Amino acid sequence: MSLKTEQFLDDSFFTESEPRLYATGAYLVPMRIKMNGKERFVWIVDEFKDDTYLDGELCAPFVYSNDLSNMIDDDNE
Repeated sequence: MSLKTEQFLDDSFFTESEPRLYATGAYLVPMRIKMNGKERFVWIVDEFKDDTYLDGELCAPFVYSNDLSNMIDDDNE
């Protein structure tokens, strides 16, 4: 089941769904969250390695940003 489906079933949304990237190599770590008094775990990216794609084109994503628009390096578009 996808995270998006889980959020729908729990009637709780804590993340954006776009942009959606495909990565051939990324390090993932579990993150513990509490929603409506329930504890859940979700995989998050700790670090990107190798190629990452947005709409079939190579891109350079950042793991952390203060703004959604800064999550992808504009210089690679």
